[in-house]
Amino acid sequence: MTTTAKQTLVHKAWYAAGWSSEIGDAPVARTILAQPVVLFRTADGIAHALHDACPHRFAPLSLGKLKGDRIACAYHGLEFDGAGTCVHNPHGKGKVSSSLAVRTYPVVERYGMLWIWPGDVDKADASSLPEIPQLEDESFSWVHGVLHVDANYQLVLDNLLDLTHVEFLHPMLASEGNAARTTFRCEQDGEIVRAFYDVVDEPITGLFQIMWENERQAANLHAYMHWHAPSNLYLDTGMVSDEADGGPKIPTVHFLTPETEETTHYFWAAGRNRGHGNEQVSGMLHFATQNAFENEDEPMIRAVRSRMHSNDLFAHKPALLPMDEAGVRARRVLEQRLAAEQAG
Repeated sequence: MTTTAKQTLVHKAWYAAGWSSEIGDAPVARTILAQPVVLFRTADGIAHALHDACPHRFAPLSLGKLKGDRIACAYHGLEFDGAGTCVHNPHGKGKVSSSLAVRTYPVVERYGMLWIWPGDVDKADASSLPEIPQLEDESFSWVHGVLHVDANYQLVLDNLLDLTHVEFLHPMLASEGNAARTTFRCEQDGEIVRAFYDVVDEPITGLFQIMWENERQAANLHAYMHWHAPSNLYLDTGMVSDEADGGPKIPTVHFLTPETEETTHYFWAAGRNRGHGNEQVSGMLHFATQNAFENEDEPMIRAVRSRMHSNDLFAHKPALLPMDEAGVRARRVLEQRLAAEQAG
């Protein structure tokens, strides 16, 4: 397999860098868009992101220690604040030159997630963060997870926007014949693409049986995926029966952050409107969600990539089916974003 020379990574965007709970009392190393980054909190609890290399001998700052409002390099003890300024040089007379500054990345903490802007600092605007208010909706309880995918993020987008594969890869999430019974439509609003999947009288799936509370053997299933460029998705899914609350709902969010052209950080969260406070339900939901991608989707995505000579799907002239519309629209939006970045 050869890697692609075509740039696919959009830099002028907010990307998920880590769940808030991941960033505690020790530095965290993470590669984002092929850039080494160290994430840490200062004594006031504020999160920061710096280029993960000391400007002296390029030792990873993530190997260092946190000292109040500073991160100290483990190699020669230089200390840097959250703005990347060297505030302590233990050598010689302690002179600090401008060459000791470390690149800093804009960071915003929202929805229990640290968001990082890897593009030009002066273009960072917190108002352009994706809006996922469901993560703050108290009617849902959430479980969270992190995955590492050995594939380009666009292949993961293709997978998430096409839910007709669920019958064939995820036996716990759909029953036989689901794809044939599914009604599909796609909409686009600027850089937002929505894929709608509806199934009438779907047998109660293994996942929804975790929270099913009546004797009905089937219900109307909906799965509505909303993609916000470049790589954040929200899935509204539920099985509607005759219950007062409409039935169980299991919304999920999927934040895809390119690590490199060939690898992806995948942050996910799965919610539920029933079984609040039930640790057994939380554990089952976490296992089902993590397992579906880690052991079913991800191996297939890697297998698909092994038969492609690059990450440029259209260069391979693929045969397209109706449900591919959402993925094609998303890739066209990304092409436009990349072209605008390169022109700018």
